[in-house]
Amino acid sequence: MGLLHTSIHHPRKLWLRRAFFQIHLWAGVLLSLYLVVIALTGSILVFEDELTAMTLPAELHAAGQGRVADVSDVVARFRSAYPGAAITFLTLPTKEVPAFQIEAAGERGSEFEVIGDPITGALQLRPRNWLDVVHDLHVYLLLGRAYGVQVNGVGAAILLTLAATGAVLWWPGLRSWRRGLRIPFKHNWRRINYDAHSAIGIWTLAIVSWWAVSGLYFGWYRQVGFIVDKISGLRNMRPPELPTLTPPTEGTPKVSLGKVLQEAQSASPEGRLAGLTDATLAKPTMMAVMDLGRAGDFSHRDLVTLDTVSGRVLSVWHYGKNESPGDWILWAMHPLHFGTLWGVGVKILWSALGISLAVLSGTGVLMYWNRYLRKRWQALRSAATAERSETVVQ
Repeated sequence: MGLLHTSIHHPRKLWLRRAFFQIHLWAGVLLSLYLVVIALTGSILVFEDELTAMTLPAELHAAGQGRVADVSDVVARFRSAYPGAAITFLTLPTKEVPAFQIEAAGERGSEFEVIGDPITGALQLRPRNWLDVVHDLHVYLLLGRAYGVQVNGVGAAILLTLAATGAVLWWPGLRSWRRGLRIPFKHNWRRINYDAHSAIGIWTLAIVSWWAVSGLYFGWYRQVGFIVDKISGLRNMRPPELPTLTPPTEGTPKVSLGKVLQEAQSASPEGRLAGLTDATLAKPTMMAVMDLGRAGDFSHRDLVTLDTVSGRVLSVWHYGKNESPGDWILWAMHPLHFGTLWGVGVKILWSALGISLAVLSGTGVLMYWNRYLRKRWQALRSAATAERSETVVQ
């Protein structure tokens, strides 16, 4: 019987399958808690905009129906209220989140957030809340930006291994493959748990694999981009190269923010300002994020980089105008990972898929208990009982 025939009809006879089982088992045990945490926090963050809006003061929701305050005025208010601090990113109000959102850094590097009234631009500190903890736990594992994303990348690599080995282990043979797609509830709970793990795993294989690949990309985007470029040359998704700028000397006058915004609008005439990096112009360059689709749609944007001394445009990155398969692959990393661009229905589906990953981890741990730990536990209990009996006899 040839290897191909055995693989198609009797895969459980293959020694390679047994090796994959060991890899899948121990990778799953190692990653079980991590997967539950990542899955549940990710399911919550699908609705991050809606939950963020719920944390805003009620008066901002009422004000959010009117005109939007001038960005320059908001930044001027920030400079006055927090001298010495710099804005790292400023997000304009949207329908989902009707407030200016400002991420800032103090003189000693301390980070804080400020929210602004969409009409008056009046600012107030935004205290850290439970949603911030959920976000940092999912993205950085509470390890900070320097290390958290890379640790998540390692977790994503192990998850991809789980997905690949799981696909091999799922295949029951040509005659009975349909049986592996459903969960019969007529058996005992151990068999139901096994069938649930198998069926949920195969039905969610594609999206879980993509989450793993995109997790790798978020951890090492340059390396993943290099690999994709070698497979299918990148065109538009390759970030534009910036000219080398001479660092300005201390006291060099900076251009006004109004001039920067005017130049950004001229560079992206169809875009609408959605956000700014370094709105306080503390660094040599800053970026204006110009939405081309609906407000908040991060998949189609012009990213305009400008010189903060002269105000001239250094580059315009038409993000989302893909020209090659490699472009489409890198572009899809964010939308398919987050699932937030296609309405409430897709958000609910993505959230449910995230929960299913936690269920996969739970059913896998139960299988490990049923196959190994339960027997070991019973053996230890029996040994302890026998030892106590011997002690009583003596």
